Amino acid sequence: MTDYFIEFYKRLDRQGPGDDKYTELAFRLLEQLPRNPRILDVGCGSGKQTLVLARIAECEITAVDVFDCLLDKLEESSLKQKLKGSITTLNASMFELPFDDEQFDLIWSEGSIYIMGFENGLREWKRLLKPGGYLVASEITWLQKDIPEELLDFWNAAYPEIGTLSEKLSVIEKYGYRPLAHLTLPGYGWQKNYYSLMEANKKDYLDQFGHVQEARMVVENELELEMNLYHRYKEFYSYVYYVIQKV
Repeated sequence: MTDYFIEFYKRLDRQGPGDDKYTELAFRLLEQLPRNPRILDVGCGSGKQTLVLARIAECEITAVDVFDCLLDKLEESSLKQKLKGSITTLNASMFELPFDDEQFDLIWSEGSIYIMGFENGLREWKRLLKPGGYLVASEITWLQKDIPEELLDFWNAAYPEIGTLSEKLSVIEKYGYRPLAHLTLPGYGWQKNYYSLMEANKKDYLDQFGHVQEARMVVENELELEMNLYHRYKEFYSYVYYVIQKV
């Protein structure tokens, strides 16, 4: 299934909900970053957020992902744009990042920390930050109480670590970070910037693979089921950008 999954997602500019404006808003909150900061973008995918950071700031970004096809797409995009910052790609697992301690001024993880788990990511990546360094991660978060059972069942199966804002802030403080701000991704970051792109690519994707069962399962599970739930229950959850600092 992995090959079919990646073939579907590599067609997209984003591999998850997000928005350029919110990437920039979160970055602008980091007022004490040094000049030309070293940034580690973990689980960068095809690098929509990586390119935003490199456009708006003089910086050195190491963009890490495990899929060469996505890193190739990022490199191709970066060559076409006039960027203030520099981008170096690296094929590596977020579970085994090959860096010495205290190498980075900022770790960025937009829509990807869930792969490792929010708590595990905060704990394991902390060593890579310089003293007083920053971490920005967007994380799926409950926005209300009394979650409908159908939605609760779906997300408990897909990502059991989903939690409320207060629960996420408790985890942040538990692992020695200072919460500075949080930004909730609005609906267009899901529909316009993500689901609509998936819909636009669905037909060509299925035609390419002859509508085999594996390809249909990717579309049904990754797009149709999740999107339908979002349209029905979007007021209950979203991605939240957590802007935090190593204490």
